[in-house]
Amino acid sequence: MKKTPIDRLLAMTTPGPNGCVIFTGHVDAKGYGRFSVNKQNARAHRVAFEQMTGPAPEGMGIVHLCHEVDQSCTGGPQCLHRRCLNPRHMVLRTRSDISRGNTKGASYVNAAKTHCPQGHPYDAANTFRAKDGARNCRTCARERGRGWRAQAKARATARQLGLRESFAALYVAQQGFVTGVVLAEVRDRNFALAEDLTAEAFIRAWKAWPKCRATTDAQVRAWLRTIARHTVIDHYRVKRNTVETATDPTAWQYANQPVEQSGGCYSVRSGRQLTPA
Repeated sequence: MKKTPIDRLLAMTTPGPNGCVIFTGHVDAKGYGRFSVNKQNARAHRVAFEQMTGPAPEGMGIVHLCHEVDQSCTGGPQCLHRRCLNPRHMVLRTRSDISRGNTKGASYVNAAKTHCPQGHPYDAANTFRAKDGARNCRTCARERGRGWRAQAKARATARQLGLRESFAALYVAQQGFVTGVVLAEVRDRNFALAEDLTAEAFIRAWKAWPKCRATTDAQVRAWLRTIARHTVIDHYRVKRNTVETATDPTAWQYANQPVEQSGGCYSVRSGRQLTPA
């Protein structure tokens, strides 16, 4: 014959002081017994109360009277009254009544405090409420915020220093490799141009360095090779779109167009900017 929930529950009890019926099964971190009914885990004293007296109304909590009359009990997870299943030792109360009447609980103790742990007053100007209704000290919150910002700044500074040191080592180790890649791509083996484009490639690499995920030397070289080749390609693409023509400077003034003088010629970045003949 299958046992009822109350039979199973009472089988896990032992007599306690002052008529208490102490639950001997699993106890949670707060000291309340836990019991499963229809695969639903609940507090054992609530299951016992509802099995013997009926369901508790919505919004009502169960209070142990045996705990209130025992002046020697300080409460907390070690309190035996939290495991008492005697329905005569339990009564229904609203949540607010429970908070006001529980002079041993944390809610009552915290509500009686006039200052935060750091000594700041819990007054109207220095107090705000958290989402759970708890009081918080504004002064402490500001100090924590300053501390967090200082820590974040220190971490960012350390990271930036680490990036600089690691990139400096990368530059020393890979400068010759990048120069070789650029020199192989430039036309007419122009060493001066290769030197300029190598510097430009390392500037681009420095900007992208924080996001680089290369871990091995081969991966780093492949990453640098890609940046170097794109630098050369971009150089010749810009040069291809630049039109140079020998023109009277006075004519450009009348055309009211910005010009760049180079070797007696005036450059226009796009052919569309040329005035009609």
